[in-house]
Amino acid sequence: MPTRIFFASGEQVTVSESPDAVAQKLAGGGFAQLERPWGDEAIYVNPSAINYIEAQDERAPDIAALEAVPDAPPAGGPPPPPRPPGQFPAG
Repeated sequence: MPTRIFFASGEQVTVSESPDAVAQKLAGGGFAQLERPWGDEAIYVNPSAINYIEAQDERAPDIAALEAVPDAPPAGGPPPPPRPPGQFPAG
């Protein structure tokens, strides 16, 4: 089961190892080498920069689906058409 690491800076990262395995590596002293769940990346983590770790859902994110979502349309939509001169708002 992957593990999410929460850093003191507010950043978060998910690694492939289980929480127990991550805790053992972090307790080893110095930087801990941890594997990322996707890609061929490994990261080196400074244990003193971590607030806490927790188990992460086993599903890896569907990167293709995330990239396929179009950007959100601008808030508010188009502006209303201008009123003809001499007209007052109803109300």
